[in-house]
Amino acid sequence: MIKIAKLLSKSPQQLKQTYLLNHKPQFQYGQVDRFLDRLQMPLYFYLIGINVGVYALWHFPAVDKNFMYRHFTLHPGSMNIRELHTFITYSFSHQNTLHLLFNMVTFYFFGRTIEAYFGSKRLLAIYLAGALVGGFMQSRQAGISLGASAACNALLTYYICNFPREIILLFFIPVPAWIVGLLILYQGWAGQGDGSGIGHDAHLGGCLAGLAFYFATRGKI
Repeated sequence: MIKIAKLLSKSPQQLKQTYLLNHKPQFQYGQVDRFLDRLQMPLYFYLIGINVGVYALWHFPAVDKNFMYRHFTLHPGSMNIRELHTFITYSFSHQNTLHLLFNMVTFYFFGRTIEAYFGSKRLLAIYLAGALVGGFMQSRQAGISLGASAACNALLTYYICNFPREIILLFFIPVPAWIVGLLILYQGWAGQGDGSGIGHDAHLGGCLAGLAFYFATRGKI
């Protein structure tokens, strides 16, 4: 817990420097790696910025709402070859302020730690994997879906798997991370098809993506 607290007390630039100083990549750099290395700030800043920017588009009167629904939500036409991009773009899209705030606070604390320990590429890969797996699971349901919850669940699950004994404040109650992980899995599994309008399938898909990423990358930088 102390190690994580010290890490989170650093500035964004210090976090990036901490990672670069303490980890030597065990792979050859590709175009994605070179692009991420050129960023002036840690990647999580930019991902939060994209989420806030898309939220602003939803509330900007000049933007056609039909365009937003077609390109920034999961909807019955998402499996169309021309709209497969929505399986990614929906995960940067929020209409509701509280929905955005909750997801971005979650993403800030856990995504920041993951990027500092494992690097920007790992953070991006987990975010996108959570969005894709959660999106395909949610697409079985009728209606429209949007939000970063699946991607955030993937990051949260990956964090919990790596730091199971860390303490997480759950509604301001200190709880071991592994217990939070079990609760998230149970909620995603038990809530499927409950008619609440909450994307439990997407949440569960995000958790499964985070678990898969943990077992695939365990012990690797």
